[in-house]
Order: sequence, then structure tokens, then C-alpha cells
Amino acid sequence: MKLDIQEYETKSKFVNDIVELRRFRAILFFELSTSVAFVLFSFYPINLYIIIIAAILFTPYMLYVLIKERKYGWIVMFFLVVVLPYPVIYFIIGDYILLPGWMLLPIIPFYFYCFIIKFSVEDWLREYNWEQQLIQQRKEEEEKKKEELL
Repeated sequence: MKLDIQEYETKSKFVNDIVELRRFRAILFFELSTSVAFVLFSFYPINLYIIIIAAILFTPYMLYVLIKERKYGWIVMFFLVVVLPYPVIYFIIGDYILLPGWMLLPIIPFYFYCFIIKFSVEDWLREYNWEQQLIQQRKEEEEKKKEELL
């Protein structure tokens, strides 16, 4: 018996917006797989720029979802792992950071962060699904008890 999203409870202690979180997971899988394919199959500078643009475009959406889900630890980790190293690298390397080979340095932590958060999103969804199954089982038990009483 497959349950639709409308049958699920709207309140959850694990997830605030299940539809947005599922979309976030799908985009994470797509972004990680396409960027890895770009890097592995051909390492041209244009591919590097496409990967950088994808990371820049995806970042606001990722922060939006994390804020909406109240995952503030993940936001702090994003700034520590992804944003903070960029100025440090710039002070060490200087103007050479604009060369294509050095542009990959700030992008590597971003995609590593996406790789790690992908597993956490799966856990959040798994916890939500377990919670919804438990709610559904309790409803069915209550219905059986009502039928027995009648």
C-alpha cells in the first residue's frame, strides 16, 4: 500500500517541508553526478567554469533549504569548510587564484560538503518516513479498536 504525500501528517519533528527536502536531495544527486562526470571525462577550462557556476547557483538554494529545515549546524559547517578557506587561499596564493588550476581549490571543499550533506539528507528523509509509518500504524490500530468496540 503506497501512501501519497497528502496522507502524511503535516507536522513532523524531523522535517519541516518534505517536498522541498526531496527536491533538495534530487538536485544534490544531479549536481554531484554531473560535476564528477565533467571532471572525469574531460578536464577543459570551460568545464571548470561550468562547475563553478553550478556551485554558485546552487549555494543560495542549499542555504534556503537548510534555514527552512533549521539545520544551523550545517550552515555553520558550510561557512567553515567552504567559505572561510577561500580568503585564506587568496592570501596565500594572491592573484594566481584566477588561473584555472587554482580555481579548483575553493570548489573542492564545496563538492565535498555536498557529498557529505547528501548522506545526512537521506537520514533526515529516512527518519521522516519512519515517523510517518509509525503514525500510520497508530491510526490503523485506533481504527481496529473502534471497529472491535462496534
